[in-house]
Amino acid sequence: MDDVDIIMPIAGTPYFIETAPGLKFKFDTGADMSALSEKDAETLRKMGYEVTESFGPILGRDGYGDILFSSRRYTVALPVGGYETRQDSAGNRSVHYSGHPATVLRNVDFAKSDGEISTLGLDILRKFKIECRFNDKTVSLTEHIPAHFSKVVEMEHNIHLTDILWSPVRSYVIVSVNQRPNVYQVDTGLQRAPVKKPSSSIARAKHSLRRDSLSTMRQGYEAYVDDEGWIDFGSRSGTKKVYYYDNNEDSFQVNPLNIFQQDLIIDIEGKGIYFRHSI
Repeated sequence: MDDVDIIMPIAGTPYFIETAPGLKFKFDTGADMSALSEKDAETLRKMGYEVTESFGPILGRDGYGDILFSSRRYTVALPVGGYETRQDSAGNRSVHYSGHPATVLRNVDFAKSDGEISTLGLDILRKFKIECRFNDKTVSLTEHIPAHFSKVVEMEHNIHLTDILWSPVRSYVIVSVNQRPNVYQVDTGLQRAPVKKPSSSIARAKHSLRRDSLSTMRQGYEAYVDDEGWIDFGSRSGTKKVYYYDNNEDSFQVNPLNIFQQDLIIDIEGKGIYFRHSI
């Protein structure tokens, strides 16, 4: 992979990565496991790639936010990349498929999903450094941090007491919201909300809140929103929306893709989030 630039489009709410034409996966660092739907498994078969079904216990949170115990899994050959960005005379950028993948990942394990969506979760994402290119609306999988990126915030793994016996490597950062620091799970599956806090924190909100709603893959939730929340994220600070609501996921979550409008890298194993140097 050192000499291959694996570029793929990313779009949607929540974010989906198109690994190859006709194959889209929810990009979800909040999901412990990667999952493949039966429909996408059949798409891979029709594309000529190997798909093997087997049995073996898999336990963790899936892309729907549910705790899933599955005894069924797929092992597949997964085509990735092969896209390139182009810029027209007006400066507009677009992504086009070259006609063949940049590479094929062999022996990739997925839980067999009963849902309609497929997910790239922590078990696969942790193997790469994930470069999110904001202007191009693409994701690139790399093995090294380019020299033109600098670490902005340190991440830690499984620092909640409830995670001590949990096998997946979950990532957390310390974020300060309105001068109140706390431990937040890094969750790229978080929809619309840059920052999520539990309803129990409303009493300590610094600004007036407005009512809103926020959806997950399963259902919608009533929420209160601070439109002027002051966020300290590592060495970066600014005003962003803070959502207060409760669901069956972590009480404190942050999605860096919803906070920052610039290129960044999420390095799960290396425990860091990096930003491209300003020009």
